[in-house]
Amino acid sequence: MDKRMNKEELINLIKTLKISKEEFWILSSGALVLRGIFPDAGDLDIAVTNKGMEELKNNYILIPKNCELGQFYKVTENVECVCDGDKENIEFQPEKIGEFYVQNIYQYLNFLKNSEREKDKKRIPLVEEYIKNNY
Repeated sequence: MDKRMNKEELINLIKTLKISKEEFWILSSGALVLRGIFPDAGDLDIAVTNKGMEELKNNYILIPKNCELGQFYKVTENVECVCDGDKENIEFQPEKIGEFYVQNIYQYLNFLKNSEREKDKKRIPLVEEYIKNNY
């Protein structure tokens, strides 16, 4: 998908997902857009619970995608997911921003600091500044 989505467009896309709000959280640039850190996102990456994965399998044809970040699945043209088990078992609990859960900002910062990708390295100062001003 070439068209990038602003916050309003991203929220509209999230609302179309056939999955319970408690069973997924938004990752990466989507979480940054919802927090107002980043202006837009090229796609929507979500982490889902085991129950959320079953909901997606019942509503979509999930296509496995080879990715250096783990086992992702293509849900729709512009939505991808990874199964993260159950929320209770993850180290950094998702945070609620508005009506949706998003990736914990400290977990995302750890991810960025360990990434070799140039686009991730460029986001570190933005995320650190956000943490400094909001936590």
